Amino acid sequence: MDGNITRKTVNNHGIEIEYYVSNEVNDKSTLIISMGIWEPASRALPLIARLLGRHCIALSYRGRGGSSTPKTGFDWSNHISDIATVIENEPINKPVFLGFSKGVSYMLGYLAANLELANGIIIIDYPAIHSKLEKGAAKFWANMIYNGVKLDNYITTYALEGIENESTYKEFYDDLRMMKCPVWIFRGTDSNADIPSNLMRDDILKYKESVKELEIVDFNYSGHMILDEELGKAAKHITDILNKIDHI
Repeated sequence: MDGNITRKTVNNHGIEIEYYVSNEVNDKSTLIISMGIWEPASRALPLIARLLGRHCIALSYRGRGGSSTPKTGFDWSNHISDIATVIENEPINKPVFLGFSKGVSYMLGYLAANLELANGIIIIDYPAIHSKLEKGAAKFWANMIYNGVKLDNYITTYALEGIENESTYKEFYDDLRMMKCPVWIFRGTDSNADIPSNLMRDDILKYKESVKELEIVDFNYSGHMILDEELGKAAKHITDILNKIDHI
C-alpha cells in the first residue's frame, strides 16, 4: 500500500468501521468518498492514488471489506451513522463529498442532517434516492461476478440480505434544495456498456429542478462503472473540482 495511505478503524456502537486516509489534513479541501452497494473502501484506492497530495477519506460501510457485520441495521439511516462516525474521528477541511451508486444515498442522507457541511458534492451516476431492494436482490448481488471477482468477496451475504429486508425508499431532492454548495453529476452515456447508466432522463430533470449550481459531466465511454471505465477522465475532473473548491 502507498506510504501516504493509512488503513484505520473506528467503533460505531459496537460495529467496527474500516476506512482509508491518504495524506494529512492540510489547507486543501478534504475529499470524502462514499462507494456503492457492495464496494469496500479499497475500491476507491485507484482514484485516491491519482489525487496527489490530497487529503482523502474512504470508508467501508458495515458488512463491506474489513468492517464488521451487525445482526441488524441496514437501512439508509443506519449506514449514515457509519459515515458520521468516521468523519467525527478525523480532522477535515472544506470537505467535498463524492458518492458513487448507492453510496450517493448514504452520502446525501448524512448531508441532509448536516446541510452546511459540504463545500461541494460529486454524484456519480445515481439518482438522489435510496431504493428499497426487490426480493431476491441479495442473492443476485452475492452471486454476481465483476471483473472476475464474486461480489461476496467484498460484502457479506448477510449484509446483502439485511439491505434487502430492511431498506426503505427515500428521496433526497428536497434536501438538495436546501444545500447551497455546487453539485457535479458524472453520467455514463455509453448505451452499449455491460452495466448501463443508473441515471434516467427524469432523474436529470429532478436534479436540475433541485440544484441551483449544477454541472453535468458526460462520460461517453462508460455506463455505470465510470471509476473503472474512465478513471483517468474522472480523476482529472475531480482534481479540477477540488482545486476550484480550494480557492473559494
